[in-house]
Order: sequence, then C-alpha cells, then structure tokens
Amino acid sequence: MGRVYRARDVLVGDMVALKTLDLEKDPGMNALERFRREVRLARRISHPHVARMHDLGEHEGQHFLTMEYVEGVDLRSLIAREGPLAPARAARVALAVCEGLAAAHSAGVVHRDLKPANVLVEKGGRVVLTDFGIARALVDESARSTQGTAGTPMYMAPEQLSSGEVDARADLYAVGLMLYEMLTAAPPFSGNTSMAVALARLNQPPPDPRARTTTVPDALAELVLHCLARAPENRPASAAHFARSLHTWLEGLGEQPPTLVSLPALPTPLLPPPSEQSTLSLLLNETHEPGVAILPLRFQGPQERAFLADALTDALIDTLSRTVGMRVPCSAATTRFRNEREPRTVGRELGVGFLVDGTVQSVGPTVRVSVRLVETTHGTQLWSGRFEDSSADAFEQQDRLGPRIAEALRVELWVASERDTASPEALALFRQGFVQGYTSGTSPDVAIGWLERAIALAPDFLPAQALHAIQCMRAWFVGGSSTQRDWGDEARASVERLEQRAPQLAETHLARGMLAAQEGDWREAVISARASLEAAHTFPVAMLFLGSLQCEAGRADEGLVLLRRAFDLDSRLGLCLFEIARCSALRGRMEDYHQASKRLAAFTSHRVPSLMLRLRVAAWAGDLEGVRRCKLALEDESPGAALTGLRYAAAVLGEVDPIASLAPLDAMLERRLSPRFASLMRQLATEQLCLTGHPRKALDYFLGAAHSALIDLEWTDHCPALEPLRALPGFAEGRREVRTRVEVIWDG
Repeated sequence: MGRVYRARDVLVGDMVALKTLDLEKDPGMNALERFRREVRLARRISHPHVARMHDLGEHEGQHFLTMEYVEGVDLRSLIAREGPLAPARAARVALAVCEGLAAAHSAGVVHRDLKPANVLVEKGGRVVLTDFGIARALVDESARSTQGTAGTPMYMAPEQLSSGEVDARADLYAVGLMLYEMLTAAPPFSGNTSMAVALARLNQPPPDPRARTTTVPDALAELVLHCLARAPENRPASAAHFARSLHTWLEGLGEQPPTLVSLPALPTPLLPPPSEQSTLSLLLNETHEPGVAILPLRFQGPQERAFLADALTDALIDTLSRTVGMRVPCSAATTRFRNEREPRTVGRELGVGFLVDGTVQSVGPTVRVSVRLVETTHGTQLWSGRFEDSSADAFEQQDRLGPRIAEALRVELWVASERDTASPEALALFRQGFVQGYTSGTSPDVAIGWLERAIALAPDFLPAQALHAIQCMRAWFVGGSSTQRDWGDEARASVERLEQRAPQLAETHLARGMLAAQEGDWREAVISARASLEAAHTFPVAMLFLGSLQCEAGRADEGLVLLRRAFDLDSRLGLCLFEIARCSALRGRMEDYHQASKRLAAFTSHRVPSLMLRLRVAAWAGDLEGVRRCKLALEDESPGAALTGLRYAAAVLGEVDPIASLAPLDAMLERRLSPRFASLMRQLATEQLCLTGHPRKALDYFLGAAHSALIDLEWTDHCPALEPLRALPGFAEGRREVRTRVEVIWDG
C-alpha cells in the first residue's frame, strides 16, 4: 500500500511513523478511501495498546498519514528470532492484544487483518496493535458484520474465508492463531500456499498446541482452542472476556500479572450474553473511567453552515477519545440519540456516566456554541459553558472552537468523576484555587491556601491534589509571600503524592516536568511535558510549559507556534504573551514584540513581568527614556515583586553603582534556590553589568549560569545587551556548555 518512514514532527519534536500511499501500485480513489478510512477508524480508538494515529495530509500530490512511532520489533520477527516464547510471556502479549482489541471493538471497529506483523513489541515491553488499513466499522446502518474477503489468508477466520462476514469474533480467532504460534513457533495449520493453509481451517479441527510441544500448560492450551473454534459462537464472547481469562490464568501462576488496562464498554449490539455480563461489568467498574457520550450538537442558523454542528461533534469525540482515562463512544453509537436525549436512557444504553448536549448558533460571522455536561444517573446538569468565535473562515472556526470546548470538558469531566470524594464546600474552595492558580498573577501561595483548605476537607479529591503540586512548583520558582515555608521540599512532596495516586494523569506529567526543570534535568522536563500533551492533547498549561522551553532551548520557531496555540485555547494565560514578546524581541521581530507586549499590558495580574520585559527591551535598545518610564511604573507596584526591576533600571540610568547594587542578589544566590530561578537572576545581572560597561564582571555571572542550569540559547545568541561579552575569552566556552546542554535535551 505504501512505505513507512521514521520522521520528526517539528511542532513538538517527537519522532513519528510517516506512512505514504503509493498510488502507482493501487491507483484511484479506492486507495485514497482506504487511506482515509485507516485514519478515521484508528482515531476512534484511544488505548495504550493501540498505536495512536496523529494526522492525515497531502504534500505536492503525496498523500501521507502520521502515527505513533514504536521503537521495537514486530511479533513475527520476535518469534523468528527467539523461537517459542515462554507460556507466561506469550499470555502477556496476547492479553495486551486483547485489551487493544477491546478498545477497538468498543469504538465499533473490527481489525480484520490481525497477524504477528501487525503487533509491535516496544523495547520497554509495551505491546502495540497497529495497521487498521482494511479495518471496517462493526456497527453501521445496516448490519453488525462487514462484507468482502480482505486480510491475510494465513490469519483469516473460517467465516472470513467462506462468507466474508466479519465481526469481533474473527479478531479473536486471529488471537488464537497468534497465541498458538507464540507457544510453538509454528502456525497451527500447514500447506503449500497461504491459501491452502487458510482452506485447511475450513475442513480440519484446530490442532492442540500440546501435540507439538509438551511445554504448553493445559489451561493455556484450552484457551487457545477456545479461540480457534470454527463456529464464531463457540469462541470467547468478547476480547474483554478473553483478556480476563488470560489475566486469571497468569494470576494462578503465583506471579503478579500486568495490571489490566481499561477495557471499554462495548456498544449495545456487541454486548456479551447476560450470563457473562457480570464479569465484564466488574472489569469496567475497576477502571473508574469517566465514560461520556457526546450527543450530536443541534444547529440553529443558515442551512449552508449546518455542517458545523456535526463537524464540532466529531471534533469533540476525536479529541476527548485521545485523552488518557477517557472513554467516549464513537459517533456511530450516538447518532441514534439525535432526537432522543433523555440522560438516563443514553447512560443505560451506552454504558456512560455522563453526556454532553449542546447547541451551535450561527449569526452573521459569529458562531456561538453552548454545551452542557449532564450526569446520566439522575439527569442532573453539572456544568455549562459558552464559546464564541468570529473568524472569517468556517473551517477556522471549527479548528478554534473544537479544542477550546474539548479542554473545558476534559477538566469538568475530571472534576465530575471525582465529585463523590469532595463536599460542596471543598469543590468551591478548589474552584477558587483554580481561578487564582491558572489565571491570576498573584503570589502562588494564595492559590495554594485555597487548595490546602479543599484538601483538608476532601483528602482524596484528586483535582485539588494535582493543582496543588503544580502551584507548589510555581511557588518554588517565583517564591511565595510566606518565607516560613521551604517551597522546594513542599513541591517535591506534593509531586510525589500525586505520582502515587495518579501517575498517568496529564497534570501529573506536567508537575513531574516542572520539578525536573527546577532541578536542571531539562531532558526529563521535555519528556514529561510531551507525555502530558499525549495524555491530554488540549492541555494549554502543558503547551505553555513546553513552548517556553522550546523558545529558550534552540527551538523557538516550534515554541512560538505552541505558545500561540495555548493562548488560543485559553486567553487567560498571559504568560504565553510574555514569552512570545520576549522571544520576538530577541529575534528583532519588533512588530510581533509590540503586538504581544500591548496585549500583555492588558493583564493587570501580570503587570510586573510585563513592565520588567518592557524595561529590558528598552535597555537593550539604549532607550533611556523608555527605561525611566518603566522604572516609574514599577515604583507603583509591590516593592518585593518589583525590586529586581527597580535595581536593574537604576543601574542602567546611572543612579546607583551597578556592581554594588548586586549585593542583595549575591546574598540571594547564597540561599537554597531552584537552579532555574538562580539561572534567571544571573542572566539579569549579566545584562545589567554589560549595559553599564562591566563586561568582565558580567562574564562571571554568565559563566555561573552556564555552569549550572542555563538553557536559554536564544538569549545567549541574540540578546543585544550581551554584545560586549561575546568577544571576551571564556564566553565561547560557556556558550558551548549551554549548547551541549540544549542538544542533550532534544537528542539525548
């Protein structure tokens, strides 16, 4: 069908698998439709054991898609290299495959071409199901089976060969074939051609793996034969059911089997018989996933723009289904509720605890979307939100509104799924801490105070714990108003508690990355930031964190894109504008700087950082009048917050001795500071001394930063204030140290 390359996504720096379509081998729209179908179907599935699908595009006539890059080996090569796998190892691989299949079947997708070559084993041991190129929807408007003989004959189920009818049980037959092959290093059926092997399955009973080798345990052999039953109705009822059987067998070995990754609820037409539902229900209850159904959004406005409602509905389903811990039925399962929207009915039939209902209104150039989050047990509305956009292009409106709504829903669903652990008072305190923490420029310990009161009332309320960890990291960096608390120790303890409770949460990854950045482990900071965005693709605070790191550490073009995206998602994040303005000024893009700086000035909560940046840029340009205006404005601010800027301005204006005025900063550097904050203070001292004619003294501060945690290559290479420093012996050595540290971040 095409070729697959390893490629780098320059937006976030990740390696991806890039699959191209070879039209010469399979010309025409049929090939393109297969390509598009692979993306559409794979995007329905969000699961650790299914390769994530990213994007579909075209460049100069070459169609391509990008997906998760898995560094490892396919199962076919693994068996060829190692021979029979130990029974427990084979069962673990099959268990992971079944969990991935359960997610696919829940999303209404049957793979149809499951074989060892389409199962990847990562270096770390993770098993990943891939290649949905000939997959079809299980649930369509006409039937639950798909027609047409497609797939690899060696691994087709008997009914796939005889009638072409395929449902989820055909995938389970392929699991049985693969498990047999893992245990024996040989396929269960033989013949001169692959089709002869396939036809043998129509006429011969499934061979017992114990006949080929004595190392296969009896119970595991029976599980293999259960999957290889010729009649589909005699196979396991579902992938989730078979996963539990494998898990139980592994437990019986006396070892700790892998924790069952979430097994999604199956669409109504695929539910197992009543006698088996109790086991599956137990599994689903153990996952604690906030299942949510996105009902088709209703449209009000000109008919030619009615497509926006369905487009936004699909966008919300696609985005939320890619969020770790979120179970979202596909649009095929929810379309029938376009008119029937009674919450309890939806919840019962789709097996979800929440639903999202809403309306899209189009008047002139403005589109307004109103959405409501409802719990399905009692039909109670938990939250509502309103989103507007007036972009000139309808597709741009869709691209802007979809992620905004999805992120708001992600947070509210998270809070709603944990609401049983918090009293109304604790929830109110958390809301206050959220507003203060994410959207206010006040001291971070103000938000921490609200959150600690919420945690005292509700110790198990996870959202409060997560935000507490992030705000403690912020307090460690900028300092809280309380000098009696060791913010470094408190931040570490808060992050550790969060990791114990919810290690895969997007907020946990972000807090871990912020901790790594504070301690100078930049590579881990970037890895954790990317993991946060993998867990929640619309998390703007994680975008702000990663984008800022990119702007400092040699990838400003990518960082600026990410920062603008974060601000577009949440226009309350003024710090995005700060970094955009700073980076633009360093690069001499003064129009971009002035535009971002002007918008930043409107944020009263970020007044001191805004004035400090304007002061520095004026000083770089030798604009003493601009420096004087900024100094006057800083004098009206809180003395503690503005002190560094006032000292910087006074030195540049010749009002104080530039070297002597750094004595308080030197005393501060003697204290226990985060390496990241200490590096920033040394950068400001370096600028101050360079601007006042003391480049050799400035070199000491620059090298102090370079030897510790400095990664700001953008500043090192482009800051105008550093011009007299760059010719001095020693600067090149420090710059090399910074450059080496930066290279390790992205390539280490």
